[in-house]
Amino acid sequence: MPGDIVRAKVPITFMYKNRVGQALEQYINGLKERKILGVKCPTCKKVYVPPRTVCGKCHKRIDQMVEVDQEGILKNFTIAYVNIVNGEITDERQPYVIGLIKLKGASSLISGIIKTPSLNDVKTGMKVKAVWKETTQGDYSDLAYFEPA
Repeated sequence: MPGDIVRAKVPITFMYKNRVGQALEQYINGLKERKILGVKCPTCKKVYVPPRTVCGKCHKRIDQMVEVDQEGILKNFTIAYVNIVNGEITDERQPYVIGLIKLKGASSLISGIIKTPSLNDVKTGMKVKAVWKETTQGDYSDLAYFEPA
């Protein structure tokens, strides 16, 4: 019937033993030190966060690692009402915000959770800053979320 919600378990596992590559390895190591690293193209000067090995604009190889600011502008966002853990979709008790942020010094966008006192406080164009886990381990989750700056 139209409008009915259909739920299904999706047997997905996210356990990988592959090497992430040199650029992402440096990025993750930077997160452990509470730094956000990107790569700067030697030709067009674009800065990509997270890093990549080839420039999307001029297709040149990139290997110059640079640190970008931990503050930026929220360019877009969505409100999430579900979460996926080990392939199982679960309802969240509290909706949360997933945003696309343009950090100062970066040309690309990075995604992250945005935490504010109220969902009504989230606005495109707002200034946000990175918030780190108390203890970092060299993992994507070391950058816990972004909050208003």
